Amino acid sequence: MASLERYYLRHMDGVFVPSRTPRLFNGDRSAVLCHEVYGQYHQYQWRLFSGHSPTTNRGIRDPENTFRLVQHLHDGKTREQVKTLLRSTISSASDEECERYIDLAAPLLTMMKTGVPKNQLMTRSLLRWEQGTIRDFVSDFFKESPKLSYERIRLPKIFNAWSIHKVGGINISFTDNLADHLLLTDDDSTLLIFHHASFLECHLQPFPAPLYPADLVHKQLSTIALLLPHIRTTPNWNRPSLSICGTLQAHDRQIERFHFWRDRLVILKQTYDDTTPSSLQQWWYDRRNGVQ
Repeated sequence: MASLERYYLRHMDGVFVPSRTPRLFNGDRSAVLCHEVYGQYHQYQWRLFSGHSPTTNRGIRDPENTFRLVQHLHDGKTREQVKTLLRSTISSASDEECERYIDLAAPLLTMMKTGVPKNQLMTRSLLRWEQGTIRDFVSDFFKESPKLSYERIRLPKIFNAWSIHKVGGINISFTDNLADHLLLTDDDSTLLIFHHASFLECHLQPFPAPLYPADLVHKQLSTIALLLPHIRTTPNWNRPSLSICGTLQAHDRQIERFHFWRDRLVILKQTYDDTTPSSLQQWWYDRRNGVQ
């Protein structure tokens, strides 16, 4: 595992955050990036793979092979091409082992859950990457245009995770799956927020073949800054992975500026506006309608 973590640290410190662009989304220097959180994510993904897809194949369990597999995906090879390369590199690996190995590598590169380990319970619909390149898969997922009306939606300064939780009674849960960002679950009682801001900062830097569509990462960081500005945080939300996003100005909080996440923001804001205080604490903190 250490080899793959070193691979990502090299990319974070060298390719994704080059010295010629030392400033981050909020203006800080790139030295403040926290890579430890991604290392924890990698270890968790590897434990899932090892625990639910047991194999005695040493080639499959070799971190160097995982390192090369992620590189192949990043270089734009299709799933079938990667499978062929795996069979030539690890001749004893079965088709099922190759498929599950690819499903381990894809989330390490994209932080999007594209497969599920055998026998693992899925609580939401699963994204399936079955053909083409991982870059095409990511692009297809994010290419859908917003459909919901947003003319009456306003995102005032008081609209943030603190008020969503304290006033709206909606729980905040952090997710490692980029595809679940701003998703309301559990009958609209829990909001999922993708919290790996350092990972996003790495992809914010310009390089020849970006993994994500243009402007996606910038708007992703904007949504984190919208919901988790440097105000009124609780100890449970005090994470180094979120501390680099800053605070949005009024013109940056206009709903039309959010293309990729607009529909989910519209649903979240409508759900929040529809809630009514059910406890004395919620009444005390509720400032949506002025003096109460």
